Amino acid sequence: ALRRIFDSIVDYTLPLSPSSIPPISNVTLEPFTPNQLPNEPLGVMDNVMGGISRGSWIPKANTFFGETSLANNGGFASLRWRFPQMQNWSYAKGIYIKGLRHSNPKEHTFRIILKDDNCERVRLANYKVVFANPDQIQDQPLLIPFTEFDQMEQMGNSLVGSPSFNSMGVTEIGIMAIKPTVVGEFQLEFEEWGLYV
Repeated sequence: ALRRIFDSIVDYTLPLSPSSIPPISNVTLEPFTPNQLPNEPLGVMDNVMGGISRGSWIPKANTFFGETSLANNGGFASLRWRFPQMQNWSYAKGIYIKGLRHSNPKEHTFRIILKDDNCERVRLANYKVVFANPDQIQDQPLLIPFTEFDQMEQMGNSLVGSPSFNSMGVTEIGIMAIKPTVVGEFQLEFEEWGLYV
């Protein structure tokens, strides 16, 4: 119990939420298309390090659900969509998630994961941003600017001196549930996601 409390203090990052960003006018939302985003993501769980967490995806409902476990020093479940071709998103400002709902709104936070061409050169590297919808706001999308992806990391550790996220060479996008804010059963769902310009 003390380990969980300590982890939550050390690892806490204020999440982006629909209410944390003032309403923005003149934003165009471009949903991901089936041709752009593969239908079935790859599940990346903590079993790569001996954990027993699990996660699944229901494509038609845009629902990510499962259970994270601290057993064997684990504690995360994630889904990754690998793009068949490198994406140039430099024309966009960031990613949006519309109609976001999730379990335990006041406690659970999630991560959105991006990989670019620079990450492909560093084993297990990516960029992550913490997000949540604690107030369950449904009439305003969550906007995640690319500028928030400001630190490349490897297995949760910041890579000091690494390059900034390159929106001209995006190779992968993902969603993660991870300790300390998500321990046990979780569910995250949304109406659509994509780029906003």
